[in-house]
Amino acid sequence: MSSYIALNTLFILNLSNMDDKSKTGKSDDSRINVNESYELQYWSEKFNITAEELKEAVREAGSLAADVEKHLKQKT
Repeated sequence: MSSYIALNTLFILNLSNMDDKSKTGKSDDSRINVNESYELQYWSEKFNITAEELKEAVREAGSLAADVEKHLKQKT
């Protein structure tokens, strides 16, 4: 039981550091987070689509950028 609690605590601590804007380093450019306005703007411009079209594509294909790109190419 204590092992589970320790693992669970570690997981929670890791989640609390996710998307911490004060931490610098390589960003995860393999995933699209449609809940961040700067990512919506970046990926929408990259794929030449609207933010709403991007949100729909992520709903349909998932958050992996490669999957979204493949999905958008199949739609055209």
